[in-house]
Amino acid sequence: MSERFVLVKRGYDTEAVDYYVTALETQIDNYREKDRAINNAIVSAQQAADSIILNAKNQGRIIRENTVKQLTDIALSVGTQKQLLEDFVNEYNNVVSKYLKLTDNEDFKVIAEKINALESYLSDFSDEVVEDLEIESRVVVPSSPSSDEV
Repeated sequence: MSERFVLVKRGYDTEAVDYYVTALETQIDNYREKDRAINNAIVSAQQAADSIILNAKNQGRIIRENTVKQLTDIALSVGTQKQLLEDFVNEYNNVVSKYLKLTDNEDFKVIAEKINALESYLSDFSDEVVEDLEIESRVVVPSSPSSDEV
């Protein structure tokens, strides 16, 4: 504002100076009000930013804690599954080994020999029965006299 004051007898017009000073004071007050509003906005923005950062850090911490817990649970589960698999493999190998040992056992050989002997006996017996039947069918058996013939 470049205001020119009118010269009067004893200096500048006091009303004009007073008006100009009042206008300057109003303008200064407006600038101060805007300055306070800007400062308040900056403070509010800083508080909001601090709050957002704090919330983000808290959420990040919670996510990290949950992730660590989930990874720990998964690791424990994998360990449990690994142990179950190892136990199964050991049990399976024991069962297979037991039955493999049994097949090499002398008892099975003795039983197999007895079964072979039984088959041979049954075959021989069957042959004898067939021969006996053939002989009987060739031999004519005289019939006993009936009561009419006597």
